[in-house]
Amino acid sequence: MKTIAVAGGGVSGLAAALALARSERFRVTLFEKSDRLGGLGSSVSIAGTTADRFYHVVLPGDGATRAFIEDAGLGGDLVWRPSRAGFYGRGRLVPFATAFDFLRFPFLSPWAKFRLGWGILRTARAASPAGPDEPAAPDWLRRRFGRQVTANFWDPLLRSKLGEARDRTPASFMDATIKRLFGARSGAGGQERMGGVRGGYAPVFAAAGNVLRKAGVDVRLGTAVRSIVPAAGGLDLTLDDGRQKFDRAFLALPLPEAMRIAGASAGDPAWDRFRKVEHMGILCVLCALRRSLSPYYLINLLDPGLPFTGIVETTNVLDPANFAGRHLVYLPKYIAAGDPTAGMSDTEITTLFLGGLRCVFPDFSEADILEAQVQRETASLPLPVFGTPLRAGGFQSPVPGLFLGGTAFVGNATINNDAALQTAGEAVSAILADG
Repeated sequence: MKTIAVAGGGVSGLAAALALARSERFRVTLFEKSDRLGGLGSSVSIAGTTADRFYHVVLPGDGATRAFIEDAGLGGDLVWRPSRAGFYGRGRLVPFATAFDFLRFPFLSPWAKFRLGWGILRTARAASPAGPDEPAAPDWLRRRFGRQVTANFWDPLLRSKLGEARDRTPASFMDATIKRLFGARSGAGGQERMGGVRGGYAPVFAAAGNVLRKAGVDVRLGTAVRSIVPAAGGLDLTLDDGRQKFDRAFLALPLPEAMRIAGASAGDPAWDRFRKVEHMGILCVLCALRRSLSPYYLINLLDPGLPFTGIVETTNVLDPANFAGRHLVYLPKYIAAGDPTAGMSDTEITTLFLGGLRCVFPDFSEADILEAQVQRETASLPLPVFGTPLRAGGFQSPVPGLFLGGTAFVGNATINNDAALQTAGEAVSAILADG
């Protein structure tokens, strides 16, 4: 039986390692550089409870995620709730969850509201705009929804998430975003539903680790893969604790990290298709509060002056009783290369972000905060590429026997756990076909 190393203990690496082990064609070793599984889905201790580092939610159409949770034995702990969204702009916080909310929405004219609703229905039923002549997202939005809707609704949201990178983001990104959000509803005009596992993803990854070990996977935490080079028909891996040879390897890691491990040289044209993927980092202030801020899971921001992307209160989907009564609020900001926010200290970021939160909630005070933490990742969001998606060229790297995966290979979809799991399945199929 051949051996394979899987690097990366996020959902992609876990799903790939389990599928490869169950194929009975590989002896699998999973390497995770941190002391716990989960990657971007891992957990932290805050204010006497355990919470996800970054926010996650399950939508009704997330079949791969639901199967992953079921496989971990926690399907019974997946709970669903009607969810609500809000919008903040011009100093006002308004609901945006029902048809009545839509009719009263103050930031668009009646004609613009018609254009918005009709455009969403068209997008939900139409094919993706991806292709050789794919426009940039702002241009596509203006064509689909009109200038007023784009200027007063979509562009502020796109700017808050991607900053100046929005102008070099393909239309398929927004197309996939709209379709995913539409899929959270039971139908046109239906009640939006979101789900999550009691206690967040921490129990899911703990259970998934046990499933892997029972399937024969050697799970090695606290061990990073430093480099990979070809060696006598296989691959020689340099690890934190020495060297080890494998027949194959799969890197379920952010693409820049995977390319560094693989020794991709700047002048090698074999790596050109991988270099075209631009990554954004993320900063997120996670707050454990004494009270809820609003009834909304997500508050979308139309005010470009706020320092974060949105306001996500996950305990409006999962009961605060799962988190020792704490109310969990996430304040994320995606950052492109050169963003000055990336160089700020945790104290500076916390002060800036909490100040922005007080703009939205003037009655919010220090007394409401049990603890606030800053979470950072330098390459969390790969921007979609124009034209042929990365995965169309396959998962095989220029190094024989070395396969690359992770969210950079997600095609025509927003970056989320379900898309990552589906992509991991495609990567496993490619590895098995390689023999």
